[in-house]
Amino acid sequence: MRYWSTIVIVALTLLSARTAQAGDGPAQTHIVPIKGFAFVPDHLTVSAGDTVVWKNEDIVPHTATDKGVFDSTEIGSRKSWAYKATRQRKFAYICTYHPTMHADLTVQ
Repeated sequence: MRYWSTIVIVALTLLSARTAQAGDGPAQTHIVPIKGFAFVPDHLTVSAGDTVVWKNEDIVPHTATDKGVFDSTEIGSRKSWAYKATRQRKFAYICTYHPTMHADLTVQ
């Protein structure tokens, strides 16, 4: 009987450690300022369930667009747009008004 108790305790300990590593913490909000015609930072890694908020600090409108996945449409000056990251993958996005503006978002 003691043998089985030990196995159960070890199994539960391993399961608990694996769950803790899976990123089950509370969802976070990440801010991506748009300034100087750039996304800052241009590489961002977040966890599934997190929210990314793009804040336009420039005087002209911008977008945060990964065609077929997400599209902010126009983010006016001093405005923001949020996206809840639910799909685990790497997204390459641009500003459709200024295609030289590009960045990537990795969701783990």
